[in-house]
Amino acid sequence: MIGEALAIIFGYLVGRRRARRARRNIASINFDAAADSFAISARIAAIVGAALGLLLYRKFELSFELLAFAIMCGMCIEHTLTDFYTHRLVRSTTRRAAIIGAPLLILAALNSAVDFEVGVILVMIASFGVVLFAFKLLARVSRGGIGSGDVRLAPVLAMFLAYLGAQFVVFGLALGFILGGLVAVAMLLTRRASRSTPIAFGPYLCLGAVTMVISGRQIINFLGV
Repeated sequence: MIGEALAIIFGYLVGRRRARRARRNIASINFDAAADSFAISARIAAIVGAALGLLLYRKFELSFELLAFAIMCGMCIEHTLTDFYTHRLVRSTTRRAAIIGAPLLILAALNSAVDFEVGVILVMIASFGVVLFAFKLLARVSRGGIGSGDVRLAPVLAMFLAYLGAQFVVFGLALGFILGGLVAVAMLLTRRASRSTPIAFGPYLCLGAVTMVISGRQIINFLGV
């Protein structure tokens, strides 16, 4: 109980801190985020952080995995807020998560069985490279539909998900595309957007990845894959 309570508090504080960073990111891009809507979003981010802290602790307990995926989730909170208000993903946010998260995942792998450590590290490296290439290709084909921020974010998310298994990478990114597509269709049908309206894609990539971290095994088992 004490560990769970501390995880909730830690997650709440991380959510608040990431919301403040997002506010600075938004301000630096010269967008007005002083509206009441951002204040509400910041409170939601703190609550989401608390919930994720609890869920991550229950899944990984106190471990390198817990720290690594806390880094990933923190990045996702910051990116979601920033991208929602500006349709941009800040390069330093993604880079910071990759630089800190990768060593933590490697330490977690090395702390596991010998057969596991080499395989998971290779899958992480391969997933990063393949997804980076695929998203660069998609960005070129989509002519702006996939932005450079998405190209940087996707392989980093793939690196984290690859620690759990290659299936998690495939399902996590696919879920992001599905969620983003459904929202885009809904906005078109309700005339809240046109085909030329830019839609933030980063939050859906993040949501797909976080969902797989928390409930990926259950999803894969349910689908019988």
